[in-house]
Amino acid sequence: MSSLNIENDIVPLSKFRSSYKEYISSFEGAERSSIVLTQNGKAAAVLLSPREYDRLKEKQEVMNLIAVRLQEIANGDFVKDESEMWKKLET
Repeated sequence: MSSLNIENDIVPLSKFRSSYKEYISSFEGAERSSIVLTQNGKAAAVLLSPREYDRLKEKQEVMNLIAVRLQEIANGDFVKDESEMWKKLET
């Protein structure tokens, strides 16, 4: 995820409401990957670009797979044959 630009990427909900088309189009040009919407001065929601959402979902899937494999190792249920290991990782 690109780093958050506090000046441009934290937006009051009222400002977003009045200019939402501009903010949405900024995702298309890869100008930004997320917007933090505030309400009464506090973070209320985060809007992600589709590209960023997909990247986060893929990262979560990889992390889940790693967690499952680590749990299998901790339980002593792991593949000893390397070719079998790669087959399991590819599924």
